[in-house]
Amino acid sequence: MVGSLVQVTLRDILCASLSLDDALSAIQNAGASDPDNAETLYGLARAVEEIILRRPGLASTKFTELTVRLSFGQDPIMPELVMLLDTRYTSGYRRAESELLPDLKALPQLLDVLGELTQATETALRLNLRPLVTFLTDEILLTLEAIFNRFHEPASILALHEVHYLTYNLVNAALFDCAEALLNRLLAMARQMKLESLADEIAFDEACALTELGMYEETRKMLEEIDRKARLSEDSRRLAQTALQLSLNDTRDDGVPYEAARILADKAARLYKEGTQSGIWTGSDLALVLLDIGSNILVTGWREAVPQAVGWLRDASDEYQILHDMNANQSFFHYKCLAALGLAHGLLGDHASVERAISYLQGAKSIVENLEKSGFDCGPEASRCDHALGWICLSTDSNEFWNVGIEAFKRAIKAREDLLAKAGISELELISSRAGLALSLMRSSNESNADAEEQLREALAQYIRLSPTDRRAYTEIAIAAFNIIWLSLRHGTTMPARLLRLLDDVDKMLSDATPSDDNVFIQGASLVIPYVSSSWTQLSRRARRIIEDRSDLSGIASVMMGLATAKLNAPAVSPESGLRVLSPIDDMVRLADPLLAQYWEAQTQLAQTIRQFYEHKSFSELASGLYEAAVSLKKVESTDSPFEEASEFIRATSSSFSGVLLRFAAALEKQYGPVIDRSKYPSVPEASAEGQYSFILAEDWMNLTKITDSYLQMTEQSELSKALPYLNAIFSNITRTFLMMDSVAMVDRRVVAFLGEEMNRRFYLRT
Repeated sequence: MVGSLVQVTLRDILCASLSLDDALSAIQNAGASDPDNAETLYGLARAVEEIILRRPGLASTKFTELTVRLSFGQDPIMPELVMLLDTRYTSGYRRAESELLPDLKALPQLLDVLGELTQATETALRLNLRPLVTFLTDEILLTLEAIFNRFHEPASILALHEVHYLTYNLVNAALFDCAEALLNRLLAMARQMKLESLADEIAFDEACALTELGMYEETRKMLEEIDRKARLSEDSRRLAQTALQLSLNDTRDDGVPYEAARILADKAARLYKEGTQSGIWTGSDLALVLLDIGSNILVTGWREAVPQAVGWLRDASDEYQILHDMNANQSFFHYKCLAALGLAHGLLGDHASVERAISYLQGAKSIVENLEKSGFDCGPEASRCDHALGWICLSTDSNEFWNVGIEAFKRAIKAREDLLAKAGISELELISSRAGLALSLMRSSNESNADAEEQLREALAQYIRLSPTDRRAYTEIAIAAFNIIWLSLRHGTTMPARLLRLLDDVDKMLSDATPSDDNVFIQGASLVIPYVSSSWTQLSRRARRIIEDRSDLSGIASVMMGLATAKLNAPAVSPESGLRVLSPIDDMVRLADPLLAQYWEAQTQLAQTIRQFYEHKSFSELASGLYEAAVSLKKVESTDSPFEEASEFIRATSSSFSGVLLRFAAALEKQYGPVIDRSKYPSVPEASAEGQYSFILAEDWMNLTKITDSYLQMTEQSELSKALPYLNAIFSNITRTFLMMDSVAMVDRRVVAFLGEEMNRRFYLRT
C-alpha cells in the first residue's frame, strides 16, 4: 500500500496548493524511503515528469498503467487520485486534439472526454477535493461547447442531459457557483435547440442555484417568467414548485419584509396541500415542502426567525409520522427534519429547549443508524448529529449539559477520523469537532486547562493550513478565535504565549479574507484579537474602519473604540507619558450602551482631574474635579441599559468610588478652603450605605477603599499642617483605584460579551 504522504501530495497537486516540481521531489523522496512501493512511486514520478515536460499523451498512458496496477491493491483511494491526475492534466489536450478530426471521429472522443470529466467531478466531490471541481467545471464547459459546435443534435442532447444531471450533485455539495455556470450555458443551448421542456427544467434549476448564490432579484425575474408560462399551460405542478421557490428566495432576501415572505410560504404550502388532496402530490411531497420552508427560514441565520422555523418543522415532522412504510429516502428526509428541529431548539437556548434539542438529535441519529443497518449510505450524518449536539451543549449556560456535549464531541471526532481516512468528509469538519471539544473542556474547567489550550492551538494551526484551499476556514477560525478569547476572559485566565503568538498569525490570515466572506464573524475576530494583545491603537483604527463601512457591527465597533480610548487614558494621567486624555464616548456609544457611556464619562473626568493636579498642583481644581467625577459616577447607578452583562459590577464600582471621591473633595474643601460650585449640579449625590456592595466587589478593591477611608478619617480629624501627608496618600490611592476600576467593574468582559451578542444575532451554518 502506498504511503499516506504520497496521497497527501497528490491531493495537494489536484487542489493546486503544491507545484508539480515540488510534488515530483516529494514523490521521489517517498520512493527512496519506501522500497516496497518504489516501482509504483517511480512510475508515478515518471508520469508527473511527463506533465512537466508537456507530453500529456505519454503522461496519460503512464497514468492509465498505474491506475490498472493500483486497482489490484488494498487502497481504493490511490487509483482514484491517479485517475483524477490523468483527467486534470490530459483532458484539455485530448479535447484540443479532437478539434482537428472530422465529426465521425471527434464526437465519440469528445463525449468520452465529457464522460471522464463528469465522472472525475463526482469522484472529486466524494473525495472532498472541492478546489478541483472549479477547474473541472471549466473543462466541462469547454468540452460541452466543442460538442455543441459540431451541430450534431443527438450528441448535443446526450451531452446536455449528462451535464444537467451533474448539476444536481454540485448543488447537493453546495457548489452553487459551479452549478450555476453550467446551468446558464445549458439553458442557452437548450433554447437554441428549441428543447422547451428541457429548457424549463434547466431554468427552474438555475433559479434555485441563483437563490443560493444570493442573486435574489435575478431569481425573481426567472421565476416570474416560469410562473407566467405555467399559468398559460395550466401546469399545476409547476405553479406549486414556482410558488415554493419564490417563497424560499424571498425568505433569504433580507430586502424583502419577512411578513411578505411568510405569505408566499403559506401560499406554497396551500398549493401543495390542495395538490395532495387531488392526487398531484403525495403526503411525502407535502412533508418535504414543509421541511424545505422550515429549514430555509433556519438557514437565513436570524435568531428571531427560529420559533417560526420550529413551527414549520413540527408540521413537517407530523406529516412524516403519519406516513406508513416509509422507504429509505423518506426516512432520510425524516431524519433531516428531526435534526433541523434539534438544531432549532438548541438555538433557542433555554433549558427546556436544550432538553428537546437533545431528544430530537438522538432521535435523528437513531434513524440514521437504522438506515445504515439496512444498507442505505448515510455518509457522515451520524457524526453531524453528535457534532451539532456538542455545539448546542457548549453554547448553553446550563452546566448540566456540558458533559453531554463533551461526550458527543468525542463520538463525533472518532467517527470523523474514520470518515476522513476514507475521504468521506473534509478535514475542516474534523477540525471543527476538535475545536469544539477543546472549547468544551476549557469551559467546563474552572481554571486554566493546558491540555485544552494546546488542542485549540493545534486546531487554529490546522485552520490556517487549510485556508488557501477552503475559504470556509476563514469564518470558522474567526469564530474559534473569539470563543477562545471570550472563555479566557470569562474564567480570568491568562493565555499562554504560544497561543497568543498563534492568534497574531490568525489575525494576519483574516486580513486576507475577501469581502464576500462572513464579514460579521471575521470583523468581530479582527476586533477582539487586538484587544487580547492590548494593541489599543490598532483596535481603535480597526473599529473606526468598521464604523465608516457602516457594517452590522458599527454600534459595537464604536464601543470597542471607546474601550481602546479608555485604555489609552490610563497611562495618560501621568505627565511623563506625553499623552492626552481623550473622551471615549460619542453619540454612537451613548446609543449603543448608555451605561458604559456614563461610566466612561465619569472615568474621563477623573483622569483629566488627576492629570491637571499633576500639572498645576491646584487643590481648588482638584476638589472641583473630584466632586464632578463623583456626581458622574453616582449617575452610573441609575443609568438603565438593555444589556445586563457585568452591569451590577459597573454600578457597584462606580457607586463605591463615588463615595470615596465625595469625602476626599469635602476634606480638601475643609482643609484648603476651595469652594465647590454645587449650583451646577441638580442634586447633591448621597454616598451609598456602608457595605451595600461589599458582596460583589473584589477584595483588593475593598481593602484599598478601606485604607483610603482610614486616611480620610485622619484628615478630617487633623489640622492642615498634619493633614498634608494623609492627603497625598489619599490622592495616591485614588490614582491606584482609578487604574484598577476597569478590572473590578468587569468592563472588558461586558464589551467582549456585547461584541459576542452582536456577532450572535445571525448564527453560522457551514455550507
